[in-house]
Amino acid sequence: MSSGRVGVRRGIGRPAIRIALAALALSIVATDSSAQTAGPSSSGPALPATTSASADACYAGYGVLPREKIKVCSEAIEKGGLSGIPLALAYFNRAAASGSIGERTESQADYRQSLTLFNQAIQSSAPSAPLLFQRGLVYHAMGEADEAIVDYSDAIRLAPKEAYAYVNRGIVLYTRKNNDEGAIHDFDSAIRLDRCEVTALINRGVVYRRRGNIDQAVSDFTTAIACLPANASPVRPGGEVPAGRVVDAAYLQGVQAAVQLANAHYQRGLAYLYRAGKDAKQPRPALDQALADFSAAIRIDPTVAAHFIGRASVYMELHDFKPAVADFSEALRLAPGNAFAYLHRGIAWHSLNEADRAIADYTEAHRLDPRDAVPLIDRGIVYYSRKNDYDRAIADFTAALEIDPKAIDALLNRGTCWQEKGELDRAIADFSEALRLGLQTADALGFGSGDPQAARHWAQVADARYRRGTAYAAKGEADQALADFDESIRLDPSRSQAFVARGGVWLVRRDYKRAIADFDDGIRLDPGYAFAYFQRGFAFHALNQLDKAYADYTKSIELDPKYITAYLDRGILDYTRRRDFNAALADFATALKLDPGNVEAFMHRGMAYGASGDFDKGLADLDRAVGLAPDSAKPYAYRATLHALHGDSEAALADFGTAIRLDPKSADAYLHRAGLYARLGQHDKAIADLDRAIALAPASATAYYNRGFSRFAEGRYDAAIADYSEAIRLEPGLAVAYTNRCLSRAIAGQPAAEAMADCDQALKLDPANLDARDTRGFIYLKGGEFANAIAEYSLALQADPNHARALYGRGLARAKSGDKAGGEADMSAATRLAPTIAGDFTRFGVTIN
Repeated sequence: MSSGRVGVRRGIGRPAIRIALAALALSIVATDSSAQTAGPSSSGPALPATTSASADACYAGYGVLPREKIKVCSEAIEKGGLSGIPLALAYFNRAAASGSIGERTESQADYRQSLTLFNQAIQSSAPSAPLLFQRGLVYHAMGEADEAIVDYSDAIRLAPKEAYAYVNRGIVLYTRKNNDEGAIHDFDSAIRLDRCEVTALINRGVVYRRRGNIDQAVSDFTTAIACLPANASPVRPGGEVPAGRVVDAAYLQGVQAAVQLANAHYQRGLAYLYRAGKDAKQPRPALDQALADFSAAIRIDPTVAAHFIGRASVYMELHDFKPAVADFSEALRLAPGNAFAYLHRGIAWHSLNEADRAIADYTEAHRLDPRDAVPLIDRGIVYYSRKNDYDRAIADFTAALEIDPKAIDALLNRGTCWQEKGELDRAIADFSEALRLGLQTADALGFGSGDPQAARHWAQVADARYRRGTAYAAKGEADQALADFDESIRLDPSRSQAFVARGGVWLVRRDYKRAIADFDDGIRLDPGYAFAYFQRGFAFHALNQLDKAYADYTKSIELDPKYITAYLDRGILDYTRRRDFNAALADFATALKLDPGNVEAFMHRGMAYGASGDFDKGLADLDRAVGLAPDSAKPYAYRATLHALHGDSEAALADFGTAIRLDPKSADAYLHRAGLYARLGQHDKAIADLDRAIALAPASATAYYNRGFSRFAEGRYDAAIADYSEAIRLEPGLAVAYTNRCLSRAIAGQPAAEAMADCDQALKLDPANLDARDTRGFIYLKGGEFANAIAEYSLALQADPNHARALYGRGLARAKSGDKAGGEADMSAATRLAPTIAGDFTRFGVTIN
């Protein structure tokens, strides 16, 4: 099965599980079954009788572990009492035992000796099915498939009513020749001869399972289990014999039956495990059946590492990692050199956040199998996801790619590490190469075909698109990011992260409605996604939908009580929009409890104190922020803002100057200092700062809007209109920009219809916008439409009876329409509220005369 391994940023850094699909056939004649490797069947002609206990133990097919088998076979060989076929079998069985524990040189030497003896026996005797079968076993074990098939076929020709040669020829056909059809035909022949030919049933089941016919495989394994005694005594570790029990033919047959029964349960467990992988929507029933079968195999024969690996694989699928670790550990006790068990125990440790143990297991798996890239990939994932050690992780992913240049997982995870290190171009290069490789495979499989393998590959392509999109977004290349997120979502519409990431790009573009739609989808797919709620809250916050923003920030905190940023943003909402200073201060206090050195929390709490009127506490917090980050511009800029609020312009300008010196590329610092200069009436300095802010952040609608305001104050109406237009282009929902452009157009003498259209759009965006309402009144007033002017100004005054500009404008309209008394009353009331109001109207070209 494919590993599907991808270390995911922001909470995914756990590799996926690869299921153990180990033994494909039964053990070699007269050897222990614990190796569980593909090889000839135990079925065969009767062994020659001997009088030696060591020879009997050497010939026994079951119940003796490999090193004990090597010992007893060596004793039988060295005593010199064996010759001919018995000696050939002793060499054969010692070879099989040596091979099962990795002693390949010794194993091949013994196989060659056994082959020599069988050749001598065959040459000196009449044609014999048993002898040809036994020589076929030797060829089979040596990997010489063609010679084995010839001998098995000759044995079948000489003894067509015997099942054993059919079984073994079937095994060599599917294990060495990939001839599944021929293998099934041979197993069918054996089963017709003996309906309870267990070895044929199990091996036919294995072939059916390999071909994806799980129902037929389960049926064969179930039949094999029914053919074996249900009360088989458990196999004892080390081949030890119960006290007082004689090792005779009956005992060995009982052990053989137990081993076969355990293996049938094991193989059926693998079939159920495979079915669980196919049935992604409802895998649990198949996993429960697999767990029961692996547990039965372990109870009957606890000497086989594969049985424990099978059960551990089920636990891994169930995300029950502690018992998985226990089973992998037992498998490694039985088979200390099993790289697969080390690899997957490492995955379990990783999932349990035991980073050091995971690294140790991945390291051992790599040592045992240095040509397998997977342990390096998984170790790299631990380094960056658990240790934040991106350099070691990159080294591991690079080494994995040297082993397998097409390892997409290594490219994806190395790309993520480059991105975390800020090397975005390298990240994009890795993601692009992963995408190229993924498309090569996925295209061949067909999108939407329904095949699980195709679905896995297309999901990997979607992941590569998603990751590259995050890198483009971090680089500020929004169009490329959106294209990647769009394609990722098309390929895998179940990926909540892709929706949330695309929503993040819409946030940057201030397209809050689209952002909210994407966050809605992200939350629908993953209702526990705290970050998605936080992002949606931010969008609602920007749209001034304060209750919804507050609810989302609160939900984000509920899902992740340690999510400091959510406390900060909810606190900002409380003191800037809801004016709930106590709630804001409580949130900032919580953030500081979670992180006592959090500079952002000190800055915002300082601003909240200042906004509530407690400037001393506010300055104390901002002094603390400056002390914690003396080389950071932001705390100085915040403290400057508080000084400005407190009316200490000199101190504010000094702090803004320090912020700009520390970070000459801080557009915000220039922007805020410009705001102070504008309030001081120093619009030339404000415009100079805003020029710099726009050069640094050309997509800042606020900077263009503020520069338009200062240009308007200087009477440069055409320039102001240009700035307001750019602000609107960058942020189409900026109602105040429409209002000010409306007024500027009216003053500059541009067509009244264009000015009125701007005011109408401002009111559409913000129906409570009194400035837009009284500007409509001004347009009517300037155009001589006094009745309409009076009506507009009256609507504004209904909302705010003390709105000086509306009072004075209505007074002018009344006076010009003949209602001098009413006009003078309005203008007098306006002048009391704003003594310079008459001068404003005069400057804008409207007087009482």
